Amino acid sequence: MLWNMIEMQYNFPLLPGLAEVWATRFQQVVSERLDMNSLRPSFRQDVRELVKVGAGWLRVPMERTWLTEGTHHAALIAMLSAGLAGKAIAVDGLSYSGALDQMRMLGCEIVGCAMDTAGMMPESLLEACELRGVKAIYLMPTVQNPLGATMPAARRQELLAVAREFDLVVLEDDAYGFMDASAPTRLVEMAPERVFLLTALSKSFVPAARSGWLVAPERWGARVESAVKATATGVSLPHARAAASLIADGTVDRVIAEKNAEGAIRNAAARAVLGEWCAEGVGTAWHLWVDVPTGTSEAFEAKMRELEVLVSGGNWFATREDAPQGCAWRWVVRWSASG
Repeated sequence: MLWNMIEMQYNFPLLPGLAEVWATRFQQVVSERLDMNSLRPSFRQDVRELVKVGAGWLRVPMERTWLTEGTHHAALIAMLSAGLAGKAIAVDGLSYSGALDQMRMLGCEIVGCAMDTAGMMPESLLEACELRGVKAIYLMPTVQNPLGATMPAARRQELLAVAREFDLVVLEDDAYGFMDASAPTRLVEMAPERVFLLTALSKSFVPAARSGWLVAPERWGARVESAVKATATGVSLPHARAAASLIADGTVDRVIAEKNAEGAIRNAAARAVLGEWCAEGVGTAWHLWVDVPTGTSEAFEAKMRELEVLVSGGNWFATREDAPQGCAWRWVVRWSASG
C-alpha cells in the first residue's frame, strides 16, 4: 500500500524551472567544450578563469580560492589541510549534522558550546579552549542551520578575539549566506589569517551543480592543493564551467533574488501558524527552529511521522545535553510515496 508523506527534512530550496535552466546550460557547455581534457578532473589543468569568476562573485582573493565539489568537499579539505583530524573542534550547541558527521569520521572530538540568541557564547568557547584543548571552531554565522539566525557583528568580533588568543582555526560555513543580504561582515574578511570559508551553489542554485569554493588562509595554500588532489583529484570541469557561466551572466543572482522573495513569504506564513514556538531568525530563511513544548525532540519527530509529516528532530543537531528540545522545520514541501 502506498501513502503520501509531507517531506520537510531536506533544506534545498528549489523553484519551478530550475531543472530546465541547469539542464540547458550543462548541455550547452558539454556540447561546446567536449574534448579530452573536459573528460578529466581539473587537477593539473588551468582553471584560473573559472576560479576568477567564483572569487569575483564571492568578493574574495582569487589567489586564496579553490574550486570544490560542494560545501561538504570544501569542509573536508579545510579540516585535512589544517591538520584537524583527531583534534577537538568547538561547535554550536545545536549545529549542522552534516558537518558533525564529517568530524566524527575524522575522529575529532566535538565540543558543544553554549548558545544564546546571538549564537555561540564567547565565555563557553573560552572554557572549551582552556579545559578541552580546542584547536578549531566550526560556525555557520549567517542563517545558521538549524536555527535560521544570523550572528551579529559584535559576537563575531568576540569569538574571533578568543580564536586569536588561542590561535584557533575557524571554519566558516556560508552555505546559507545568500539568504541574508543585511548580514554583518563575514569572518573570512575579519580574520583572513585563520578563517576557511566554505560555500557552494547547492543551496543558492541547485545541488546538482556540484560546484563550490574554499577560501583558505595563505599559510595553508600548499596543503589545500594537496588535499584537493587527495580527495577528488580536482573537480568536474563541465560542472564548473556551467556554474561559472551561470554566475557570469547573472542567472544565479536572479535565482537568489527569487528564492529570497519566496522564502520571505513562506517564512512569514510558517511563523503565523506556529507563533511563539518559533525561535528568532532571518525572515527570508527557508528553515526555522520550533521549540517542543513538552517531551523530547525524538518523540516529537516520531509523532509527526505518525501524522505523515517528516521533520528533523533537534537530536540530529544537538552537541550538548542541555541543548533545546525542538525541531528544524523546513518548508520546501514535496510529497513522497512511501510504503
